Amino acid sequence: MFKRGIIQMKLRTIKYMVREGFSNTYKNLLMTLASLTMVISSLLIFGVFLMVTVILSFNLRQMEKQIAEIVIWLEKDIAPLEADDIELRLKNDVRVLECNRITKEQAFAELNEALEDPSLLEGYTPEFLSESFRLRLKDVNQIAEFADEAADITGVEDIDFPKDFLERLALILKWINAGSMFILALLLIISVSIISNTIKLTVYARRKEIGIMKYIGANDWFIRWPFIIEGIIIGLVGSVISFVITSYLYNALESYVSSEAVVSGMSLIRMVPLKDIGGQILFVYIIIGVVMGVVGSIISVRKHLNV
Repeated sequence: MFKRGIIQMKLRTIKYMVREGFSNTYKNLLMTLASLTMVISSLLIFGVFLMVTVILSFNLRQMEKQIAEIVIWLEKDIAPLEADDIELRLKNDVRVLECNRITKEQAFAELNEALEDPSLLEGYTPEFLSESFRLRLKDVNQIAEFADEAADITGVEDIDFPKDFLERLALILKWINAGSMFILALLLIISVSIISNTIKLTVYARRKEIGIMKYIGANDWFIRWPFIIEGIIIGLVGSVISFVITSYLYNALESYVSSEAVVSGMSLIRMVPLKDIGGQILFVYIIIGVVMGVVGSIISVRKHLNV
């Protein structure tokens, strides 16, 4: 009975805190709207930057996949059976996504097409060229390691892949991710500061009620929790509204890009379908919104609950 009574008391306390949190949100409607507007504005600014980052990163990675081709040149006098063994070894490697063998005849035909003046090849035969393999890997980050291993294969003359370009591209992607984190941190600091100042006004407006609660023995956390729940509500509602607005803007941009691609017959920018990233974006919005609300509440109550 005693334990049951304690549980009931805790449940009543939780219900009271939640009810007070919702009540504070409604009673202080003007302040709530001010905090909500700040959360939505911050998340929309972050959302726009996030969408640009996602689209840019996606297109850079697509470019990376397209150009990340390894060309393995074989020795000119390599025996056909030895070349077959190398081909089998490459195709059976779990890291290889695609492997195409370019014979001397195919290489000669490609060279003939590439030259503006085919007469330059008069007197030459395919025998002066080398056989090669053109490969694409499942993971672009494994290219350098794979190339080093392939260079040690007997019968391999040379390895060619855009090492410098891939390194620059990786550096660009790294800076894009770092910039995203910096913008996020900056927006969080600004938003938390404004939300905490807004909640300070709520604490000040209820200072007499808080003083009475302290007088009858209520501890600090019992008083703080309704404000924290208020911050959670503001952050949660703001994140959902921000996601709805962001989704609408993203769909409008995707439709525009798709229509332009149809008209021009080509697309310089590829959009990531919202259905593929919508869930993650909503999750990020909710986490950020709730964190802004909770941290803003804790800061304001901790510093200004002087009763």
